[in-house]
Amino acid sequence: MNLSQEFLEIINYIDTRFSIPPIDEIFLPDENELNKDCKKSNFGAVKLENGSIGIFFVGLHSTFHRMAANIDIKSLIQETPLQLASKINSNQLFYRTIGLGVVNAISHFIFLRSKFDFTYSNNILDVIYIQPDDTIGMVGYFPPLVKTIKEFSNRLIVIELKKEFIRKESNWEITLDTTALKTCNKIICTSTTIINDTLDFILKYTQESDIFSLIGPTAGFLPDPIFDRKIDIVGGSIVYDSHKFFDLISSGERWGNNVKKFIILKETYPGFKELINKIP
Repeated sequence: MNLSQEFLEIINYIDTRFSIPPIDEIFLPDENELNKDCKKSNFGAVKLENGSIGIFFVGLHSTFHRMAANIDIKSLIQETPLQLASKINSNQLFYRTIGLGVVNAISHFIFLRSKFDFTYSNNILDVIYIQPDDTIGMVGYFPPLVKTIKEFSNRLIVIELKKEFIRKESNWEITLDTTALKTCNKIICTSTTIINDTLDFILKYTQESDIFSLIGPTAGFLPDPIFDRKIDIVGGSIVYDSHKFFDLISSGERWGNNVKKFIILKETYPGFKELINKIP
């Protein structure tokens, strides 16, 4: 069973236990804003009627916006959350992206209803405890993290899909060669690997790592299918003031204190069924 199907099993289970709030809004940034230096440029969001939010990344490929230009968003909003979530298993990037956004929104609904006790952290490096002899692998280019790791003087290997990012310096490099991850003992991986369906491929080269962390604003899902793989940490974002968040993301503003970064550890995560059993 692939990752998308595993997420859908969870969503279907939730649907048998609760009345999932309908879709209230879907925000998609305009293609002309793509890749500008603001949160609006690369992220969209789904909001359920109870305020639960699911964030998704839209900057992977231009095909997303080409298809978005021909989609009636109002017709999507009229679909049930279960119908939209099922699109995560689509072979079309646009629908997979929207599907993950809805999976994240439904997960937010469960996190809030169960009063899940998040551990907040703005820096994954504080969690993976870098030691002098660690070789860090990074899947997806996170410039702020690269800058910090360079200050540690550790060996760093960044895996990218875009040739224009390739470069090599004395103790770090950006490469297209995924097999280079075999030499890394601590991995930081972008959650967009779920949307482009490359996570399981990446994991083939990281089985000997000590720590694998999956991070990004789009990692707002119930992490059971992730922890069933050799992944130790999920780091995502949770929204607490959905109305203000939608105002900010729609106007291209920074999200500020309306969004908090969290981490979930495999070793302490109780599982989604235990969370559900806590809900009255």
